[in-house]
Amino acid sequence: MSRDYWVEQPDFPDETSKNYSIQTEIFEQQYCIGYNFLEGTDGFRDDDGLEPITLATHATSDMMGTLEKMTSMWHGPISVGIFIDYHSSQVLEYLAEVHRCDEEFRRKMTIHFAIRQSAFQTSCPSIHIPKSNRTCWMFRSEQDILRSRLSGPFQLYPSNLMRNVARHGAKSDIHFIMDADMIVSEGFAQKVKKIANQMIDGKSKHVLAVRRFESVNGTYLPRTHFELKQSMLYSKTFEFHHRFFPQGHHIDNLEQWFDISERTDEVSTQEIPYAGFEWEVQVILHRSDPYNAAYFPSRIKVMHSLIYALCRADYTFNVLSHVFDVHEGIKHTNTIYSKATIAHQEAYAMNVYVIQYPNI
Repeated sequence: MSRDYWVEQPDFPDETSKNYSIQTEIFEQQYCIGYNFLEGTDGFRDDDGLEPITLATHATSDMMGTLEKMTSMWHGPISVGIFIDYHSSQVLEYLAEVHRCDEEFRRKMTIHFAIRQSAFQTSCPSIHIPKSNRTCWMFRSEQDILRSRLSGPFQLYPSNLMRNVARHGAKSDIHFIMDADMIVSEGFAQKVKKIANQMIDGKSKHVLAVRRFESVNGTYLPRTHFELKQSMLYSKTFEFHHRFFPQGHHIDNLEQWFDISERTDEVSTQEIPYAGFEWEVQVILHRSDPYNAAYFPSRIKVMHSLIYALCRADYTFNVLSHVFDVHEGIKHTNTIYSKATIAHQEAYAMNVYVIQYPNI
């Protein structure tokens, strides 16, 4: 996919402010995508010669608080696909200010965005963000208020497209696909870097699987496997969606996983079988490995499509010891909005993916 765009970015940290301008590019006659609207300044190319792991995630404009917290828990590049519309486009100005005034955000975060084309639109626009008149001190003093004014897009959210945008724009070749509202265990990026480089090279058909959990609202979120075991013992933390959709996230042999993680500090892997067409396990994989099916309807088997494709392509799944991520809150059922979205998408777009994946 050819890209013709340019971005003006601050040459100096903090007080320097400039105009931002980016030419978006068309995707499948539906979306306009802007890659590298903001670029992380640190390549995380350490003396060990190992490829860093990019945290590839996606978000909407009402998730900025969650996004900003991500930099403190991930030591490595972060690539984010932001979906916006006319009503939420002001998030780009906000992100430009955060990138200018927050050194850690500027080091780690690379931001891309996508806009759904309107009816009769035949080309993609250039997006211009004017120079800010605020000092960084002024921005920080108003940041909470400015963030609270950001509204999310009132459109169907193309989550698979945004996952792909984050991966296409990533600054390294190894990607961990994770939803933005998950919290990773301590030292995740550093702990798995060596074994990820050994197993994921763009040639060998291996992906790394990451265990996923959820904790009761208001409780302490475990960040180590020791804390996780205690939290599960006291029924504060459970496997992800254990009441709502356990078949999508369950990975066998959890007790054995704890035993291995406690026995040694070295991260290892254990091959696990593909668990069926409803499985949507989190994976770490290579830039050249398969991508999500961007045409899949919103909220209908969106991650299943990638895991299914990996299985069909004869990839092996290997669960990592020691590391995991956790979500605050237990999901019991879909919200009214989610149910309405699923009903709409099933009626409108089911035939699209049934043609592509007749066995799902």
